[in-house]
Amino acid sequence: MKLIALLLIFSITAFGQNSLHLRLQDANKEALPFATVLLKKTTDSSLVKGMNTDENGELRVTKLPLGKFTLTLQSTGFKPTKIALDEISADTQIELGVITLQPLSTELAEVKVTATKPFIEKKLDKTIVNVENSAMAAGNTTMELLERSPGVIVDKDGNISLRGKSGAAIMIDGKISYLSGADLANYLKNLPADQVSQLEIMANPSSRYDAAGTGGIINIKLKKNSNIGLNGSANATLAQGVYSRQSTGVNLNYRKNGWNWFGNGSVVNRKMLERNNLTRYFRAQNEVWENGFAFKNENQTTQLKGGVDWYYSKKTTVGILVSGNINQFTLRDGLNQTVQYTSAGTALTRLNTFNNVGNPSHNYAANFNFKHSYDSTGRELTIDVDYARFVDNSGSNLRSQFQRGDFSTLRADSLLLNNANSLVDQYSFKLDYVLPSFLKSKWGTGLKSSYVKTDNDLRFQGKNDGDANFTFLTGQSNHFVYTEQIHAAYLNSERAIGKFSYQIGLRGEWTVADGLSQAYTANSKDSTFHRDYAQLFPSAFLQYDLSKNHSLGLNYSRRIDRPSYGDLNPFVFFLDNYTFKVGNPMLTPQLTNSVELNHTYMGAFSTILGYSHTTNVITEILKQDTQARKSYQTSANMAERTNYSLGFSLPIPIAKWWSTNNDIYFNRAELVGKVENANLSPVNNQFYISSNHIFTLPKAYRLEIGGNYFSGGLESAFVFGAGGALNLGVQKTILNKRGVIRLNAQDVLLTSNPNVFIKYGDLDIIVRPRQDSRVVRLNFTYRFGNMAIKGARERATGLEAEKSRVKSK
Repeated sequence: MKLIALLLIFSITAFGQNSLHLRLQDANKEALPFATVLLKKTTDSSLVKGMNTDENGELRVTKLPLGKFTLTLQSTGFKPTKIALDEISADTQIELGVITLQPLSTELAEVKVTATKPFIEKKLDKTIVNVENSAMAAGNTTMELLERSPGVIVDKDGNISLRGKSGAAIMIDGKISYLSGADLANYLKNLPADQVSQLEIMANPSSRYDAAGTGGIINIKLKKNSNIGLNGSANATLAQGVYSRQSTGVNLNYRKNGWNWFGNGSVVNRKMLERNNLTRYFRAQNEVWENGFAFKNENQTTQLKGGVDWYYSKKTTVGILVSGNINQFTLRDGLNQTVQYTSAGTALTRLNTFNNVGNPSHNYAANFNFKHSYDSTGRELTIDVDYARFVDNSGSNLRSQFQRGDFSTLRADSLLLNNANSLVDQYSFKLDYVLPSFLKSKWGTGLKSSYVKTDNDLRFQGKNDGDANFTFLTGQSNHFVYTEQIHAAYLNSERAIGKFSYQIGLRGEWTVADGLSQAYTANSKDSTFHRDYAQLFPSAFLQYDLSKNHSLGLNYSRRIDRPSYGDLNPFVFFLDNYTFKVGNPMLTPQLTNSVELNHTYMGAFSTILGYSHTTNVITEILKQDTQARKSYQTSANMAERTNYSLGFSLPIPIAKWWSTNNDIYFNRAELVGKVENANLSPVNNQFYISSNHIFTLPKAYRLEIGGNYFSGGLESAFVFGAGGALNLGVQKTILNKRGVIRLNAQDVLLTSNPNVFIKYGDLDIIVRPRQDSRVVRLNFTYRFGNMAIKGARERATGLEAEKSRVKSK
């Protein structure tokens, strides 16, 4: 009510009793209905009021502000017209009569239709990767697309870092994904890049976004067609790595009479060879343990998404969006081999673990959204209500075969059965309001509340060969329930004052979380925890235009990363008897302060100097029971991590038919912490370069050559070595520009799998992952229906931050 009263007082004191009248028509003297009329200040061209002509092309308005102004008249397909007005007083009557707008030239219209966006665009607060027309994107997965994006590095486990900072949050259509860890990696590996239109990479997001994601945010914008009538596209891909892969997909859209129905779907069948070799040195015991496996993983995924937008009026839109995903992961007869050697190379014992896994999972989500635009100045209200459910049911059996060094039987085989059932329910309400002209600034404010409940039940059974029945293993089984509420509010303000512009914001979040771990051991006491805390997250973006071609910017943000739901889960997941993973319910959030200074030349060439400091760092670590020769992975809070970075973005046009985008980064990462009794302080300097070249050739051919190289890096507490990739792509447009054939090859030299080095305390380990990353793909895409250009409505649901944290294993 205070805000409404303030607006009323402002309008009464600032506007006089005056009027303006005009009528717009085209060269044929036909009225131009619903044309845009913008009233701007003469001094700085700032927008004061936006208006529209009526169905007869007329505009009548009273109570204009006092002072000197200009009018800008705009209508689709016509040249904008600018009119300088005499100084407006309290009783000025302005009669402009009939104004004829001139059409855009045919040549200009053709350019607008056929021009393509550059593959990489640089904006003030983000980097945009335009995926839709890239030959190297066709037939790839979204994870592979991220791997070749500027400043992005994906490690062997699918963890994503941005400009050397780990913990990047993933958004889908403006909403933080609730998946995390292995589940998020699996989703991105099964999401075809053909369904992606853009990637938005934000190293320092504003307070408008959820505060989660200390490593920045990557927003994956999926395709949605809003052309008039019935239209869409279909695509199919054949790929060959070690094994063959297939995918097919379709996008449909129907828009008519104020309704827009849309949907897309895909079916993906991926078979991959996952290889890994691990060497563990036990120096004091004069032993070396070699571990290796080569698993044939099969993923079959079906994804569906559909919705409708109802344009109730020109200013109000109501929409419903539903989506779903069904996935079946299968591993048959996977063999993991571990050999215990003396330092002289004599084999002492052998462990063969035969692994079979069946992991069906599915999820579905629904979103109701409302948008109301009060006027053409950009004042609007948006509301999102969301619900999502994730179901993951995993079953596996591990047969362990124990042998002496000479392959004779050491003891009877053991068999371990495990069933893990995970259920995640998420609810969210989000409201955003934009006031484009208040107190000479643009304001944005909003609220969000979310509630999440996870229910995880893990049960183990075991027996030895010769035993009649399986025994329920109460000590290893567990039931974990976690609930979390997050309530948030934010306020943003932005303004341009001559050569200076700014955006400042503040976001507050209140979190209440409860965890209950129930053991199956008789008379055991349940473990519980309760957390209740509030945090403030300021952000600031400053820019000063030194000249027409040079601008300086300074950005600051404070962000939070909460533990993923899976990392809080105390479950144990086995690779074999000596190697496993366990959760940590005592994890607490980490906080990051980031600062960036940047210089931009000609709106394209940029230099970025960055600094970030993270406290209470959530870090993946390895712990070791040296006496039992067991190593296990878990997450813990380290003391602090500091990152320094220097980056250059160089989009260089070499010729009219040859364009390049080049990114160079220097990163330094310092981690300080303690693992049990061992001090941990790894430091790493990294050099990263990415270069992509696009050649526009005659006869509708397009060639792309790109690649990247990194000298190594620090991911969590692990140091990884050098790596990179060379990627090639070619495409040709056919069938009257409705069909496109694309051929691409990824990681041609098979160099994208760096070694990982872990050395602290008693740990001395080298990991040599060899993923199935060299793949050749042939893709065909065909567009059908009406291709008349019509802008799509962008929207984001409210569950994105929570989705990024779903992690069942």
